[in-house]
Amino acid sequence: MGFYVLSYLCIMVFIGATGYLIYRQINLPLHVRWEIYPVQHEITARTAYGGSYMEKVNWWNDKYENSRINELKYMVPEILFLRGLWKENRSLWWFSFPLHFGLYLMIATFALLLLHACFTLGGFSVGVVSFLLSGLIVAAGWSGLILGSIGSLGMFYRRLTDRSLKDYSSFSDYFNIIFIGLFFISALATCLSGDSFLEGAKAYTFGLLTAGSSRNLYVPGQNVAGFLTIVSASLLVAYIPLTHMSHMFMKYFLYHNVKWDDVPNRRGGQMEAAIKNNLELKPTWQAKHINADGHKSWRDIASSAPKEMK
Repeated sequence: MGFYVLSYLCIMVFIGATGYLIYRQINLPLHVRWEIYPVQHEITARTAYGGSYMEKVNWWNDKYENSRINELKYMVPEILFLRGLWKENRSLWWFSFPLHFGLYLMIATFALLLLHACFTLGGFSVGVVSFLLSGLIVAAGWSGLILGSIGSLGMFYRRLTDRSLKDYSSFSDYFNIIFIGLFFISALATCLSGDSFLEGAKAYTFGLLTAGSSRNLYVPGQNVAGFLTIVSASLLVAYIPLTHMSHMFMKYFLYHNVKWDDVPNRRGGQMEAAIKNNLELKPTWQAKHINADGHKSWRDIASSAPKEMK
């Protein structure tokens, strides 16, 4: 039962930390507009050359339109296949891609395990659906573990040997790679040591849904590899939202609320109110020419004459 308690606590930490990150992001002051194009949710006719709806004469009189399809056409290859890294640093992509895609496949595997457990609870533990789910669990699980193991070992090696990465790698960067690698390698060892169909993962997930009830005959952590898999997986769930690795889901806000934010600022709208609120903030920048002493607001600074530099 101790393993299940650990998993429950880690899931609670994940939910709480993720909720706090999203709450904090939503309540941050309005960002400074980037005004960098192309914006991927523009209509197809303009994304072809990186244009903007602001090109049109009197654009403010027209209805604001965007394309979620064009947005997804950009985001899916970028998130799943690291298209940007493939273009800019292909040698690093060969290790970074399997690491990230391995994590994505583990998330997919866990979702399939939960679905399989729900079907089992509903009395559908046998049949075509259960058979298909079991096949998908094995395919996604093995693929994710192999890719993740290769990626984590490869990225650790690159950080140790590549001067361009080594000079900018902190202790936490090495720790994160080792932590993730521990999960992948221990889980892969568990499967190789006699659980090729991930029956242990199915039983443990079922136990999570039933709080380790007597219906679940599986006893977790029966060997060292299984013990390490459960502990490392649980702790990793709690650890990710507490570190910069939360970028895997928080970058949604970077793209939509910062990089691609081209919502028009209309009189009397929410954006105008947010801008007015920003103008009342009192900065404490050290740059002397700004004269931000913590007492003057941005409104005062922006409306005053520039301070002469000597």
